[in-house]
Amino acid sequence: MADFDIPPGGVRLVRETRGESREEFAEEIGVTRNTIGNWERGDSRPRGEYHDEIENAIPSDLSLEEVRNAKDRFADTDDPRAHGNEKRLFGSKWLQALRDEPLVADEIGGEGGISALTDKQRTFVERLELSTASGNSFRTGGSVTIVYYLIGDERRAIRRFIEENESIVRNQLQRKPNRFTYNWDEWLCALLEEEFRFMLYG
Repeated sequence: MADFDIPPGGVRLVRETRGESREEFAEEIGVTRNTIGNWERGDSRPRGEYHDEIENAIPSDLSLEEVRNAKDRFADTDDPRAHGNEKRLFGSKWLQALRDEPLVADEIGGEGGISALTDKQRTFVERLELSTASGNSFRTGGSVTIVYYLIGDERRAIRRFIEENESIVRNQLQRKPNRFTYNWDEWLCALLEEEFRFMLYG
């Protein structure tokens, strides 16, 4: 049995080195996608029975020492250059641009945008959007501007999403429940409300 504490960055480093999404890695370990997200953000830690599962999932090109020393490597930060796995990730100019800042669709040019990414590279990219209950793009006085970002850069992505969709965010946050509570994870909704309040009141 693994006799070391697996840090948040270690969990994520194992998953990303395997080239798996949170859903895929969760299935491998035997937990839910949200549990993997909680481990990677440091909201909770893997219990002892999952240490062996994570250790067994470490690919051959990644050492146990790298996993142990990955603490805070992928912490939520305003500086995505803190991402320590760049050599594995940034084989595309588009991903390098995302490392600098979250992007909206109109800013994704050259290389064919997200369609030019390999399946492995796409596991590192998330997007913030809002849809209706039927799955169609949400509209209220205009379409929602989708924001693309590297996993781990959620706070800056939220700020960009608010900047691009301020009236929609304002309108929805006045409702209980709102579309965000249906579309987004609970912790993302909380982060959205926190950043929106900061924008309003400083």
